[in-house]
Amino acid sequence: MQPVIEAVMKRSVVVVVSLLLILGWGGMSAYEMERDYLPPINNSTLMISVRADNYQADQVKASIAGMMEQAIRNINGLEFVETNSFNGGLLCSLYFPFQFNMEKAEAEVAQALNGLALPSGIDKPLVTRVSTSSFPVMRVSLVSSSGQADENMLRTSVQNEVAGRLKSVPGVSDIRVTGGGNNGYAVTVRMKDLEKSGFTLEDVKRSIASSGTAWPQGKIDDSRVTIPVRVTGWGESAQDVGETPIHRANGTTIPLSAVADVTPSMVDLQTVSRTNGYPSVVMDVLKNPSSNITDVSNRVHQRLQELQGSLPSGIQLTIPFDRAEDIRASLQGLIREGLLGCLFSMLSVFLFLRNVRATLLIALSLPICLLATTALLKAMGISLNLLTVSGLIVAMGRVVDDSIVILDNMVRKIQESDRQDYIRHLAGAVHEMMPAIVSSTATTIVVFLPILLVGGIVQSSFSSFAWTVVIALIVSLAVSIVVIPALALLWRKEFRAGASTVEPLVHRMLHFALLRKNGVLGLVLVIFIGTMVEAFLLPVNFLPASGKGEISIKIEMPEKSSRQTVDAEVKRVENLLATDPQIETFASTIGSSFIPQFDDVFDAGGGWVQSGTEANLVAGLKANANIDAVISKLRSKLWALQSNAKFTVANRNISGDDSQLKIIVTGADAKELDSVARKIRRQLETVPGLSVDGIESDAGSGTSYRLALNREQIKRNGIKVEDLIGRIQPYFSQGTRIDATVGGLKLPLILSTDLESAAAQTGTDVLLMLSNETFQSKDGKTVSLRQLTSLAESNELSVYRERDGEPFAAVTANIVSNDVEKVTGQTERAIEGLTLPRGVKTSFGGISGQVQQMMKEMAVALSISVVLVLLIVSAVFRGWKAPVSVLVCIPLSVIGSVWGMVLFEKQWNLAAFIGVLMLVGIVVTNGIVLVDKIERNKASGMIPEEAVVQGTLSRVRPVLMTALTTVLTLLPLALSSRADTVISQTLGIVVVGGMLSSTFISLLVIPVIYKWMHKN
Repeated sequence: MQPVIEAVMKRSVVVVVSLLLILGWGGMSAYEMERDYLPPINNSTLMISVRADNYQADQVKASIAGMMEQAIRNINGLEFVETNSFNGGLLCSLYFPFQFNMEKAEAEVAQALNGLALPSGIDKPLVTRVSTSSFPVMRVSLVSSSGQADENMLRTSVQNEVAGRLKSVPGVSDIRVTGGGNNGYAVTVRMKDLEKSGFTLEDVKRSIASSGTAWPQGKIDDSRVTIPVRVTGWGESAQDVGETPIHRANGTTIPLSAVADVTPSMVDLQTVSRTNGYPSVVMDVLKNPSSNITDVSNRVHQRLQELQGSLPSGIQLTIPFDRAEDIRASLQGLIREGLLGCLFSMLSVFLFLRNVRATLLIALSLPICLLATTALLKAMGISLNLLTVSGLIVAMGRVVDDSIVILDNMVRKIQESDRQDYIRHLAGAVHEMMPAIVSSTATTIVVFLPILLVGGIVQSSFSSFAWTVVIALIVSLAVSIVVIPALALLWRKEFRAGASTVEPLVHRMLHFALLRKNGVLGLVLVIFIGTMVEAFLLPVNFLPASGKGEISIKIEMPEKSSRQTVDAEVKRVENLLATDPQIETFASTIGSSFIPQFDDVFDAGGGWVQSGTEANLVAGLKANANIDAVISKLRSKLWALQSNAKFTVANRNISGDDSQLKIIVTGADAKELDSVARKIRRQLETVPGLSVDGIESDAGSGTSYRLALNREQIKRNGIKVEDLIGRIQPYFSQGTRIDATVGGLKLPLILSTDLESAAAQTGTDVLLMLSNETFQSKDGKTVSLRQLTSLAESNELSVYRERDGEPFAAVTANIVSNDVEKVTGQTERAIEGLTLPRGVKTSFGGISGQVQQMMKEMAVALSISVVLVLLIVSAVFRGWKAPVSVLVCIPLSVIGSVWGMVLFEKQWNLAAFIGVLMLVGIVVTNGIVLVDKIERNKASGMIPEEAVVQGTLSRVRPVLMTALTTVLTLLPLALSSRADTVISQTLGIVVVGGMLSSTFISLLVIPVIYKWMHKN
């Protein structure tokens, strides 16, 4: 190998020209590389949502769920299906394996559902695939800042104009609107006039509809039966709509105004949003997966500037967040901190070598490695995002290690030589260190291989990070073997270093430790045991904290609460937030658009459909506010309110954005499982740090009733069932929607009646209200509707859940503590204290399931890494004693990592475990370099003690330089307090702390253990 190295060194010009080409290629790649906030990650679940406003849960289960399962059962790769049939709709979750081609699965599911013949009154199924592209890159808010702007105009014409203009921006895939509606008309049918005319509601609906849509089954909503039809502008006037002809089967025609009043109205307002208590419309901008986030952001900003001047007075346009700005600031911050760390590391190299050219040689290896890595990443189709940049920054501390070891050995060889035949001495120094640096680099690389192979959450999250580090290490190894010797030969006249003053100090410390081997090992063992105890006491979470000063407030009302009731409760909370001096801004959202919601790309089941009886508020705190104190104070105020609502106040910093715990109950029929779920919810109320969903509905759901027709009485009196249903229908058919054509233009109409609504009635009051309706029997007698119907209690559930046809129940709760593992353990113990029916079993999902899956995957990855490292070390050294001496630094290195997390109040999470995994590869490097020299000394004839002392002293400088370089490179990152570097900060703390402890272990503990094992 040495002749090859000498041949390369003699062709330094070729090496320099090649470097220039690589630097140019890397620079162009970095400039052209696609930028994104996160790498592309797909949730392995597809969601199918079906809206059926007029169907109850049992009807949805019977009429829709089975049909849906039958249509998609033969989809390739489908593992199992979960269905949630509830009042008003259906949500199906289709589970696929991790790393499955979800884009292909989405296309197959959409094709399978295409042309599916659904019952009347049911919307077309919506297929939702959750990926990092499903999250908005920007949020635009239209706010009536003074509260004086016309709310209808804000939510209709203004938002339609702005949303339409933004949707046409190149690179924008969709605009998701919250709090927006459409212009239309309300048609209030005067039932007495309708009855006198001899027409029916069916005649009215059929006449105004643009297509022959059957009259739906109906539902209770508010005081009017409505049929909304959408328009983009006011178009025709109310008078024009009133002139719409209503046809009867016998050919009779009357104008709509003869039986109804027509007034302008806002329709399709499914959600209501407010900002700081004022009406607002929120528009989330989604980009195409292939579009560059910064380009899309720039175009949207330009379009907003064009729109700003055309907005009506009193309406303000704001941008609550812009991911392009976030990533730009994050990238700049990470690069700045990386360059700062690089400067510190160069200073450490200069302190040891005290040679400017040698230091510049190490500094030059950094841009070569990083730019070459960037070029290869672009060639692989990996974007420049937070994780790849974090990988580059973390790799900075490692990529110079091989070059430092090679350079230090070359300096040592030149100092020991007669300064003749530079090429032979330099090539010999490189050849001597090749086994050590190749094996040490290989150990670091194989540590990351399990991340790329283990699958699941770990691979999905950190594969791009792992590829970045692996490529950087391979490039750094090539640079240390080829570039450093070639450039060192060009600078050979100035290639010298001052004497190091570290060896004498280390010699005294090592002599002291070798004389007290048992004491040193005992002290290290005690420290290690104490560290392990503290490690088990640290909180465990899934994702690192977001770092934002935000509080989330969830308001849950009883199941049958109207939107007006929910809105009134939200306004009470908004008044509290408005008077809190620590809260800077707040926003609220009420209602449901029936579009699946999700917090992060790993949401179990893909996501959920927001309930119409829930509201969510987010409050942003001032910079100096104590978030824990604000939460405690706010909880006290909310719980003091006299209300039927359930309030959940949580710190949005903990567990990223997702903090939901899910308990699955199986092993019985649906009604028994529902009873068990209620029992579990009551039990979990006692668990601290847990806010249980559904408690308020259990307590306030009341009794449900079913109106049954007395067929015997109907037949006896000779009354047609169609006539009876037609008379009942106006009381219950609320919120029906149709499309109509008036004057050649598509217009929306809301059909309503002036009858008293059954929505506000309960129990027998419904029959009392309907008793006014009478019929003529076949013998001329007057028969009351009450005589023809009966009211019975309904024992049907509000939700039916099934997995592959087997029923299950779900209990959900939000973890408001920062220790998911602790709360999960308390929850498990609380459930174990319950006496459940025979055969009923529980299992955990949600955030707790994600944590358990993460820990399992990381345990597998760490085990594989240690085995691979053991194989490499065993291949380098003969026997078992030398490999054990090296591997002992792996468990002991976490001493510094654990106490670093304790000092900075961090948690065990996915980023921390990746840091530990990375640490395994890094700390083995120093051990290999040290033990390799000791083994060489012993092979040359030295006695073990002399071989240990001389080998350690000769490797003090490269060990300290590599360790100090890694620590100083990552130190600015570890100490950073910026909110957008939380993943990198956690990694930095783990690696820096581990390197500090492992350096001590390398210089003192490894020699002591080696000498102890060779005492005979």
